[in-house]
Amino acid sequence: MFIFIAASAVLVWSLGWRAKHSGLPPWRTVATTVTATVVWFVLSGALPDLGSEPKITIGDRGTRPGGGFTHSISNAFQRAQLEMLQARAQQLGPSGAFAEFSCGDSVPDFRFELTLEPAGEYNERLIDVGYTPRLEIGGADRCLSFGLSYLFDTTLAEIDHGPPVDYGYVNPSTGEKLGPYIRGPLRKPICRCDLRHSGREWVAWSQQAAEALR
Repeated sequence: MFIFIAASAVLVWSLGWRAKHSGLPPWRTVATTVTATVVWFVLSGALPDLGSEPKITIGDRGTRPGGGFTHSISNAFQRAQLEMLQARAQQLGPSGAFAEFSCGDSVPDFRFELTLEPAGEYNERLIDVGYTPRLEIGGADRCLSFGLSYLFDTTLAEIDHGPPVDYGYVNPSTGEKLGPYIRGPLRKPICRCDLRHSGREWVAWSQQAAEALR
């Protein structure tokens, strides 16, 4: 913003100076330049960035309170893959995939809204997953919420076959280039349903850790 204002001021002064030394009314040139600059500034904020990737949203999670999470994706993930992920997500409930994370409770009828977010100045290229109804992440729905994220992880891995994106990350201490982030093996949450209402942690990510919970 500062650069834009400074450049505009220099342009206005330069054109006004030239108009004055050319025998033209400088105020008219200055007024025209200022008007054009203001109009361009207003319109540039309303126009889409030419050549930039559009944000894509599909699905409708409704108006009920819900939750959400994000997953990074490759450049190969496009609208077709987004639609495939949405279709697979809506079949998670009917397929019984949530059963091992629900401790025998009935599973909510989830609705999903997926948004493909282009890479920006402060975010990687990612999928924003919104869902309803809301889950009690810190209580009785804790394992189900982790299970939901895990199922999206595994489904996304089956759909997104592109290589990880190199965003140019560097080690802040050494300046060494880190290369693209490579996700490790997916870990399935294990529910200790007997500890569900104990007030203590009851979700683990390995059998050994699950057995150690008391």
